[in-house]
Amino acid sequence: MSLADRMKILQEKEEQWKSRGKGAANDSVQFSVAGRMAKKGLASPVSAKDDPPVFIKKPTSGTPVKPLEEIASRPDVEVEGDKRLDKLESFLDRLHSKGVGKGRSSTIEVTEEKEKEVMTLDDDEIFGRFYKPVSPGALGSTGAMDTEQDFNIINTDTPKLASAVAKHKRAVRPSRNTPSSRNPLRALAARDDLRQTYTEQRLNIATVETKRIQMERMAKHSNLADVALAGLASKENFRKVNLRSVKSTEVVTNNSTLPFNKLMLIHIKGRRHIQVRLVEPTARSLNSGDCFMLITPKHCFLWIGEFANVIEKAKGSEMAQYVQAKRDLGCKAPQVTVLEEGINTDSRTSKEFWNLLGGKCDYRGAGEPEEDELYESGVVESTGVYQLVDGKLVPQEDAWATIPSVTILNSKQVLVFDFGGEVYVWHGKDVPLGDRKVAVQLARRLWGGPYDYSNCSCNPLDPSSANKDMPLQGEGRPSWCLLGRLSEHNETALFREKFLDWSERKPLKEETPVEEVKTKTPVHITNSLDSDFRPCDVAALLQGAVTPVRTLLEGVDVQRGHGLVRSEDGRQAELATVAVDGWHIREFDDFEIPAESVGQMHEGDTYVIRWKYSITNVVGKRQKPGELSSGPGRERTACFFWQGSQSSVSGRGTSALMTVELGNHRGAQYLVAQGKEPPCFLQLFQGGLTIHRGCREDSGNNTGVWRLFCVRGEVPMEASLVEVECGCASLRSRSSLVLLGAHAGLLYLWHGCKSHPTAREVAKRAAEHLTKTYPPEFGLDNNSSVKVQEVEEGAETKDFWKAIGQQDRKAYDCMLQDPGKYNFTPRLFRLSASAGTFQGEEQLSPARVTGAVMAMPFLQDNLYSVPQPALFLLDNRLEVYLWQGPQPEDTECTGSARIRWDAERKCAMETTLNYCKEKNSKRPPQAYLIVAGAEPLTFTNIFPYWERDA
Repeated sequence: MSLADRMKILQEKEEQWKSRGKGAANDSVQFSVAGRMAKKGLASPVSAKDDPPVFIKKPTSGTPVKPLEEIASRPDVEVEGDKRLDKLESFLDRLHSKGVGKGRSSTIEVTEEKEKEVMTLDDDEIFGRFYKPVSPGALGSTGAMDTEQDFNIINTDTPKLASAVAKHKRAVRPSRNTPSSRNPLRALAARDDLRQTYTEQRLNIATVETKRIQMERMAKHSNLADVALAGLASKENFRKVNLRSVKSTEVVTNNSTLPFNKLMLIHIKGRRHIQVRLVEPTARSLNSGDCFMLITPKHCFLWIGEFANVIEKAKGSEMAQYVQAKRDLGCKAPQVTVLEEGINTDSRTSKEFWNLLGGKCDYRGAGEPEEDELYESGVVESTGVYQLVDGKLVPQEDAWATIPSVTILNSKQVLVFDFGGEVYVWHGKDVPLGDRKVAVQLARRLWGGPYDYSNCSCNPLDPSSANKDMPLQGEGRPSWCLLGRLSEHNETALFREKFLDWSERKPLKEETPVEEVKTKTPVHITNSLDSDFRPCDVAALLQGAVTPVRTLLEGVDVQRGHGLVRSEDGRQAELATVAVDGWHIREFDDFEIPAESVGQMHEGDTYVIRWKYSITNVVGKRQKPGELSSGPGRERTACFFWQGSQSSVSGRGTSALMTVELGNHRGAQYLVAQGKEPPCFLQLFQGGLTIHRGCREDSGNNTGVWRLFCVRGEVPMEASLVEVECGCASLRSRSSLVLLGAHAGLLYLWHGCKSHPTAREVAKRAAEHLTKTYPPEFGLDNNSSVKVQEVEEGAETKDFWKAIGQQDRKAYDCMLQDPGKYNFTPRLFRLSASAGTFQGEEQLSPARVTGAVMAMPFLQDNLYSVPQPALFLLDNRLEVYLWQGPQPEDTECTGSARIRWDAERKCAMETTLNYCKEKNSKRPPQAYLIVAGAEPLTFTNIFPYWERDA
């Protein structure tokens, strides 16, 4: 039905409504006072065209006046009425009977069936707003009528008209010249300042009562709750409910924005920076020199080429295990199936692999050795990165210029990555929804638009040149390509592998060169379910023996890296160093260190040290037992990846990949952290190992300042210097330090008053090596001349204090007034109940010497490198300290963890007190409780250097 037809019907209905006498024009007759009176026969009917007289209401104290005579209703008066008018008339009668006319407010309730309506008469102010007052001029020349007349004084003997004329005058209303008042109903409808409320209460008593009876019947012989009974009594219609299909998540189309396809072939290739890219899922995309992963919802295949390098195999195995374990990329395979080229090609799983690729066919063989590096640079330069700015994709040319880094990701940005076969829309968590939708639309245009790789050395859509039909220029990506949307913290493994410094990547597992020996002490046998821990056996703690250092390289214990050792067959052999080389690993490249700088390292860098050594079997002659004859020994190689305490994540990863640059030797590779160097590593530099602060690039700025180094090591050949802050707070009374001023050509060798003779010899060896080699990292060269001056604590010269700073003996724990002899080695124990019982575990130095005095065998990192909060017991002979690690906030610690931590602290305190009594029952050492961040000088000076912000 059209709008014109509907308007026509409404107009016809309106005319019919008016013609039946029920229109708006008749409302004044029906609902006015005259109309209601006419209905009762008290007045003549009033025409809608007649104007009623206007009166001015004035307050009066008189009572309502009844008419002098009853006027009978005439049957010839036609007044329309209904039941509602009758009820309204009865309401008005009761209203007059209760004295509403006096101006007071009253409330009358009218009840009809189940509806309830409340009417309230307002006060005079609202009543005056409802009826608009009129001016006296509107009453005509006669003026307003006086309504204050007392009608009681009217004489009842007044003659009355009884003729037909009089009756006619009563029935017919005379015409008046006064203007008629506005219709109050229309005036009320036109006002917008009145609040109209209507409340309707429907009481479905029958329905409610029926449900109640049903529940009572069900609950009569049931033990269920009322809520359960109500649920059983309810009825639901499931005919119109559509359940989601479980197969919908497995169906992936090219129009979707899921970051994976139903069938994906992933290419893993590279030597230094492994590239993981999506290629066409066909057999011709394979080659014998790389690794490939085939991912489907039910399968996870790892195909290893015959000539794939070690790095590619490791990366492929790591990624396949991650995808299968985390069910990433839509893969729900129960296991990873590894296929090696030429080995298991006829198995059932191998046939299934080829069937998924469309059948087995000829593929490309292995390329040249330098192909991997060329591929890495070519694929990287073909990557495009765009940022959404004001509804447009702006190219970021410098974002992917060198090495991919996660620093380009920002929580408030939207980035689009074009990797050729993969296009990703990545948005941060703080990006609004509108920008995300716009980015997806623009990425669809980019994905389906033209591409041009003619200027790139590698086509990312066909890196192996397997498909001759794949042009360098075209319109729209192939059907196997991927367009996906990723959000922050929800990236797939295929996307993460594009970045070399992704924070969530697992660290490279390296074999530790030192067999850490930690003596466990026996404890009391307790029930594992008992929450009350018992203190450690302190007698076992005190009796712990120091075991010698063992360093295994290719199955041989090289001990301290020189002298006589035991070969694989158990015979005695001699170990000798052949050559030592070093490389400095930077963020994106590396370079070999000159011979004079080998051993000069920085805490902010990463280095690779290659050690070539030989092990020669030694045979004793019977005639001359003192002489030893030896045959030629096989040359061996060991690579140490040294990482500074402040080195970057990317530098550490790059150092692990340096094995390719070191040649095709079959040597051992080990990871070494700063402060945990084994003796075989320290002796490579013959007392010339130095760890500088900062990075190597900043070493040129240290030529005009005084620099302070603490001396570490227990053997002269293993001496090392660690740069500390130049100030009095870095001095230690139990050690020796080196203060060097390259600009002044002066070196102060400072000895503490309680330093051991062995420590003095080690310090002299380090200073001697420095003055002979003149490393450029110190600001020295071959033409430099350095004068060495030995200084004893308490006998320093003014020039020494001027060089190191203001003299302040209170800045460190000065022991000049201490008469004790410090010829002992401190001991450190870690106290923990992680194994179910509370026990102590002694921490040993990796460069320990059996039977020698080590004044400072531990570092601050030994306390902070373990999970916190931790508990350590430090025995300094005269004092015993219980160190308590930093405790997490209350919001980060659960109630059970808090209870367990309190129980461990209690056991640790009891163990400390028992340890002091067991050590010396007559004069036990003083026990102290130390909290992390508030350590006293007597505690921090047991360590060679201490940082307050650790």
